[in-house]
Amino acid sequence: KYQWSDNGDIKSEGIYAERMTGMHALFAAIVQMPDIGGQPNPFPVHHGWTWLVRIINMPPWAISPLLVQTFLSVAGPTMLGVYGRQMDKLISVLATTWIASVVNLSPLTVAGKSNLTTFIDEYRSLGNIRKCKGH
Repeated sequence: KYQWSDNGDIKSEGIYAERMTGMHALFAAIVQMPDIGGQPNPFPVHHGWTWLVRIINMPPWAISPLLVQTFLSVAGPTMLGVYGRQMDKLISVLATTWIASVVNLSPLTVAGKSNLTTFIDEYRSLGNIRKCKGH
């Protein structure tokens, strides 16, 4: 949801994208965390899988590719470790079907598609997802 600035204008799409990617990066960081000190993670990895599958099964919004790429950059290595071949299939669906269904509505969409395509190409060439910094 867009936010209003103090002068009554809608904040820019770029500010909105920064806020949304930050929240999704936090969500991805939480779902990929292991149990700590015997305490179970209240949002285990299956919540990330559910979110990812749901967003892929919805008609994509302009920001969707950027959110998917952000999520996979943070939680992707853990998701691949847990879901293995199923995660590989999901990434193939992203590459072959989903990205093509994203309509280039704005520069944000074009950038998100480009980033996600680069991410998928790197995954395919390496056969793995690199852990993000600080992991």
